[in-house]
Amino acid sequence: MQAVYFAMLMISIGYVFFLLSRFQRHISVYYILMTVAVVIVNLGYLQIAGARTEEGVLLGNQVYCLAYPFLLLFTIHTIADLCKTRIPPVVTGLCICISLIIFLGASSAGHVDWYYRSVEMVIRDGYTFLKREYGPLHKLSPIYIVITLGCGLCIVANALRKKKHVSHFVSVGSLCLLILCSATFMGERMVGLKVELMPIAYTVCAGGILLMLNRVVTYDVKGISREAIEESREYGFVICDGKFRLSGADEQAKHWFPELNKLKIDYRIQDFSTDFLLQLKKWVLTEDSQDVVYFEREGRILEVCHSVPEMYRKKLHCIRIRDDTPQQQYLKLVERYNEELGAQVKEKTARLVEVQNDIIVSMASIVENRDNNTGGHIRRTSDVVRVFVEHLLATDYSSVLTRETADQIIKAAPLHDFGKIAIPDSILNKPGKFVSEEYEIMKLHAQKGAGIVARILQNSDDLQFKNIAVNVAHYHHEKWNGTGYPCGLAQEEIPLEARIMALADVFDALVSKRVYKEQFSYDKAFGIIEKSSGSHFDPSLCRAFLQCRLQIETLYNSNLD
Repeated sequence: MQAVYFAMLMISIGYVFFLLSRFQRHISVYYILMTVAVVIVNLGYLQIAGARTEEGVLLGNQVYCLAYPFLLLFTIHTIADLCKTRIPPVVTGLCICISLIIFLGASSAGHVDWYYRSVEMVIRDGYTFLKREYGPLHKLSPIYIVITLGCGLCIVANALRKKKHVSHFVSVGSLCLLILCSATFMGERMVGLKVELMPIAYTVCAGGILLMLNRVVTYDVKGISREAIEESREYGFVICDGKFRLSGADEQAKHWFPELNKLKIDYRIQDFSTDFLLQLKKWVLTEDSQDVVYFEREGRILEVCHSVPEMYRKKLHCIRIRDDTPQQQYLKLVERYNEELGAQVKEKTARLVEVQNDIIVSMASIVENRDNNTGGHIRRTSDVVRVFVEHLLATDYSSVLTRETADQIIKAAPLHDFGKIAIPDSILNKPGKFVSEEYEIMKLHAQKGAGIVARILQNSDDLQFKNIAVNVAHYHHEKWNGTGYPCGLAQEEIPLEARIMALADVFDALVSKRVYKEQFSYDKAFGIIEKSSGSHFDPSLCRAFLQCRLQIETLYNSNLD
């Protein structure tokens, strides 16, 4: 039997080396403690089996008792980890206390009778074992076993219930291991075997746990992702506390920021001469965990993030460094593409607007060509509107007249007489003054023009231009005192663009020759405009128009026609 115990000892030692070499990191410390405890328990059994003196048997019992109480605790915690279950701290604390009591009581055999009243070495049929008479403290042992086994069964039952979150192999395997240990323990005491079979059960149980661990880690997405990140060397980490003491920095962080190589672990950082250390100081002082800062090193763009995790009731500052060069290059490529695309769209849009403006002027010219009495009127009034609007933008009207609106008014000016296309030639080209019936028909051009413009622009995406163009055509004959047509609007009921158009339209009519009048001088025309302030025209707009006299006269004197 001594050979069997020796084999169990070697196998359990192999477990330790396998665990450390295969998994290395990212596993709970309970796995290591469990395998070490199995080694110590097997060593104790081997010592008892090979002893030939009572002192040797007692020594083996003490070695066994050194790990046996804790082995149950470590095993239950490994099963809980495999089944993704957390054991309440109260239960863990209770088990640790009982384990310590059992350990102290059992290891004092031969000296006090708390746990063993008496111990005696017995050699029977070549097997050495310890005959024990239990004391009152031994009653804790079955209680402890029931608690640990009960926890184990609860953990397994919960794992079987959460089938989607825990491997079925792990759940069933854990249950089988618990049954094996329980059956072996009870069988020894019920059958009265001469040899101890628990070392075999412990070793088989530890092997089963490591087998399940190997399966779980193999398919552990988080662990695989973590290892892949570390192997890619894409990330680096720096940790310091709130007193600027460096807690650690990995090789990748030191590669990107060589100044970290000069710092000592657990020593306060004194030199903040580099941009990285200055940023670190800012983070520590402000505890701003949301900042993301970019540094350029060796032609690479590094993303440096800051977080403030709390460990052991102590705030630490964790700096994560990531090579973000590919992403930044991609963003720059997208930005450059968007800029080029935006420029192309802007160019094409400008071309479309230009074509639209040409179409508008051409259509207005076609309408004007039907009217032999107003040659060049559209171009002149449009130029006057442009001069007038530019002047308004430089005055107090800039608060109510934006650059965009001003451009739309200038663009809409050629459409103000568009409704004349619906007026009969006999009236439109009459070589004299209109009679009252003819004048009423002529006045319809404002209303008809608004309807035509609205239909032409009904599918336009530029709603502002559509509204302005319709208002210019519809209301440019309205008067400030409400005596105009077609709606008799008064004062600010008249849209601003229509009030502006009215001044340009009337001024051109005054200084131009018509079949029913000669052209007026600039002095007379501006005088009429000034006298009509407050009756025909908006007083404030009228004052602004008079201020444009020099530019308007220059415009007419340039013979643009």
